[in-house]
Amino acid sequence: MLHFRYTCAPHQRMFIDAVKRGGCHDPEKMDEVRRKTLAWLSIRFPRMVLDHFNESSCLGCKLERSGVGLEELGRVITRLATGVAAAEEVQR
Repeated sequence: MLHFRYTCAPHQRMFIDAVKRGGCHDPEKMDEVRRKTLAWLSIRFPRMVLDHFNESSCLGCKLERSGVGLEELGRVITRLATGVAAAEEVQR
């Protein structure tokens, strides 16, 4: 099941759209992509991720307000989803 804690509805939709573009449609696998994305963001923007948790705020909104373009993040999410979807196919 896909678990968003603090992400606003528009950024949830953006995430889901990017994951589906990567060929991943299973909610459990989508959540795996969410966790991998958060790990990537934690490396790239550690302070912002920490603030996101401490403030219970939407990380997508934080990124946009800081001037970070979400295009690269969308590409990363789609790439991660492609990898998760491919691994799922191999397991079948």
